[in-house]
Amino acid sequence: MQMKVGSMLVRNNVITEAQLEEALRNQVIFGGKIGTNLIELGYVTAEKLAEFLSKNKGVPAATTRDLENIPADVIAVLPPDVVKKYQVIPLALEKKRLTVAMVDPSDLAAIDKLSFMTGMYINPVVIPELLLLMALERYYKIRRETRYIAIARDMRREPQAAATVEINEIPPPVVQQAEEPVEEVIEIPGEFAGFDKVETPESPAEPEPEENYNMTDMCNALAGATSRDAIGEALMEYLRQKYFRCALFLPKEPNLTGWLAAAAEGYVENFSDVKIEMSAPSSFLQVIETKNFCMGQLINPADLKAASTVGGKDHPAVLLPIVLMNRVVAILCVFDNLENLARGLGELQKIAVKSAMAFEILIMRNKIQMV
Repeated sequence: MQMKVGSMLVRNNVITEAQLEEALRNQVIFGGKIGTNLIELGYVTAEKLAEFLSKNKGVPAATTRDLENIPADVIAVLPPDVVKKYQVIPLALEKKRLTVAMVDPSDLAAIDKLSFMTGMYINPVVIPELLLLMALERYYKIRRETRYIAIARDMRREPQAAATVEINEIPPPVVQQAEEPVEEVIEIPGEFAGFDKVETPESPAEPEPEENYNMTDMCNALAGATSRDAIGEALMEYLRQKYFRCALFLPKEPNLTGWLAAAAEGYVENFSDVKIEMSAPSSFLQVIETKNFCMGQLINPADLKAASTVGGKDHPAVLLPIVLMNRVVAILCVFDNLENLARGLGELQKIAVKSAMAFEILIMRNKIQMV
């Protein structure tokens, strides 16, 4: 079995086991290749990553110099939809031989399709994901996601020193559970005054409508999730049947970025492009700092902006932290009337805990696949 590049970097003392584990967590939460996350965390440079990718894949690596001045006639060989689909960029053309930089040069099916489309022999070289995305934006005007732009700004910094504390296990997530039924006034901890007080209604609960995607379906999907998006979609499919709006935000201080958002009629388009700068006082910051939920009407300008991206500006909300390794890695945000939110609070908190467990399972699965 081919050794994964992360394991190669550890074996060659470029990074530590603890740094690789942190990158794995980062990958599960924010997506991208493991190398991209190592660059983002400052543990390896793009050049060093390219060197090990070349050893790992057994092909040459594309350099930054290769990407500087690609001729227009070479770029024209492959259209934008093809390079985006197959994560490639043409570098050079010599007679009927086309050199193509690929994130995965071992993808023989992609190479065969490129050869069939162009009528040329494809000479693959490997390229780090981040360099490819930068090149696609430059030559094909294919916009990078916000997180890749931020990483690119710091990609030339020196790698950070090796971590001194090894991570041996993943402790259970820390999320405060509410007692059921909730019969008293819920207040935001401390002096924070961003939300109104919420009283649980005394009227009996109405029968829940029959669901096409129930709690059991969601739990099964979380347990079997093989990607972070599978985790998010499992949550959205369940919650959008029960509430006016639901969303998942990723906190990367000082910004709050969108992950997924949905309503009964479907998903919010381009929600991953959402980027909001957080500033105190903020309900989202309160959730991050206390690792506890908040419920009520959003009033801070930045919080209202976040609510507007989901379509829930005029509705009360519950913000629940998804906690991993004692850190809030995502915030589940649900909008509806106060009666429905208060009635469903206990279940929503359990869902946040289950989500953290799904992340833990996914991280462990990725670790097991490391050779």
